[in-house]
Amino acid sequence: MNNHTLHDQHPLTLRKIHNNNISSSCCFYCDKPFGDEYAYSCQECAFYMHIKCASIPLPTLTSHDGDIVRFSCHQHPMAIVHQHHDKELPQTINHPFHSHQPLKLQINKLQTCDVCCKKDCKLSFICCESGCNFKLCTKCTNLHTTVKCRSHDHLLALVENACCDRNIQCDACLRSYKGLQGPSNRANSEVQRTQSLLFRCMECTYNLHFICGPLPFMVKDDYHIHKLTLVDSLNEEEFDEYYCDSCEEERNPQFRVYTCTDCKYTTHVHCMMTEIMKAIKGETNTNNELLVALGESRWDWTNYEKAEHHQHQTLQDIINTLIPEEKQRILIQPFDFTNYKARYNYYRNLNSQFDELGSLENFNKFKELLQSDYDQFLNELFYYTSEEGLKVEDEKYLRQEVVEVVEGKYMVPNTLAPILTTFIRKYGDLDRQSRLTIGMRSVISTLLCTVIDKMCRTKLEDITMDHLKQWHFYLDGIENISGFNLYPIQEVLYDEFLDAHLGYKVIRWEKEVIEKLDAKIAELKKCEKMREELPSILSHKSSTTLRRLRATSKWKNKTLGDRFF
Repeated sequence: MNNHTLHDQHPLTLRKIHNNNISSSCCFYCDKPFGDEYAYSCQECAFYMHIKCASIPLPTLTSHDGDIVRFSCHQHPMAIVHQHHDKELPQTINHPFHSHQPLKLQINKLQTCDVCCKKDCKLSFICCESGCNFKLCTKCTNLHTTVKCRSHDHLLALVENACCDRNIQCDACLRSYKGLQGPSNRANSEVQRTQSLLFRCMECTYNLHFICGPLPFMVKDDYHIHKLTLVDSLNEEEFDEYYCDSCEEERNPQFRVYTCTDCKYTTHVHCMMTEIMKAIKGETNTNNELLVALGESRWDWTNYEKAEHHQHQTLQDIINTLIPEEKQRILIQPFDFTNYKARYNYYRNLNSQFDELGSLENFNKFKELLQSDYDQFLNELFYYTSEEGLKVEDEKYLRQEVVEVVEGKYMVPNTLAPILTTFIRKYGDLDRQSRLTIGMRSVISTLLCTVIDKMCRTKLEDITMDHLKQWHFYLDGIENISGFNLYPIQEVLYDEFLDAHLGYKVIRWEKEVIEKLDAKIAELKKCEKMREELPSILSHKSSTTLRRLRATSKWKNKTLGDRFF
């Protein structure tokens, strides 16, 4: 047959289908499986359709006197009308959320919108570019807000009323919305107020929670005289409870807030939504509002803002210029760890007894943990090695154009340049001996920046032993290859981060065990009360049933035969 409306790229062929030898066992139209039958299929794609499904008439979209749907089962032409805004849909659109233009309106089987993640879209705008599967539901055609995030190299789309899975991880806080919700009501409330909003990159897999995304650095509250400044967290040690001065409800000190430091006036992010949305959508008087994502405030962006891309060269281009010996040292064997494996396994086995402390049966293990030698955990870090060697784990940095830092001494991806600049400004030049080639120096400093970035993004309570081991391996390998002075950051890793990991482990165990012990105590009290009531129940003289039952005691040790014969 000719091209079908649901698959107009290639012609379909009628052939015998055996359900055990096709890559897709379901019909593209009805999603029902095949038996041994004839069906239409595409020789080039994994596309199959029942004969009956292929014969079902579908709307054909034409454009004359407006956008018209002609349906063979109905005698009159029908106009395409948007059900929410009462306006017609065009056949093609250009949209800022996607680089390939135009997008074509198509009727398909149920698909997922790449913007809001709604899963049951029949009518969508589809990218016609070969190899691109971008889909935009009709509702999202009304969204047009894009923002620049300094820590990402693509524009981000502001998605309103998102249907995203709550387990999608944010690339700023490294948590999902589900992970952000704690046991306290104040955490749940703050997350729920903004979880339908999301910043998403349409070019790659990159997502930011609204509360973590690029928000205006300063806003004006009608109820306060000064402008309020955005801060990543506000934890004042003299207070046990924290409140919003706008709505007077509790707030979580770990979440971003707007504050006036002079007046000690602080508000939730969601309490400033009206002003925030005006700034993001460019509706305020100044359209060049500074938007800041979570974590960006700690870096010096001065040089980054002024830096010019180095002849459109990417990090991958730099890696390609390395000689084989340089690649071998970075990717395969950053240092000699011949004897490390046996020692690591010893300490890993020694510490594995403390991996799970949540049960009451591990109570004695908990006492051992508090009395254990701190060095056994340090040694597990020191002797850890990765068979993969050192590598740029996030491919987005490989494709980014590089910028020069410290007068061309380093060339790093543009979104990592502020991290390197800030680190050098605080601790001095990394490579004072200049014994590395510019290529090696650039790759090594990029690896260092990615480690620093991950360390700074991870909350202390979320640090795991796997985090610590990976960070140590990279820092140790980088120092061994380059001779960079990394003592300041290594000291934080070994002294503070390891302490935080073990400390939060104890806090979590204590909380779990107290809850379980309290439940056991409550159960025992219930049993104790029942035990106290039992004698009075059994001594009730008026109970006829009890007297009859006790009379049977004379038959103790006798059989049923003894009763009858």
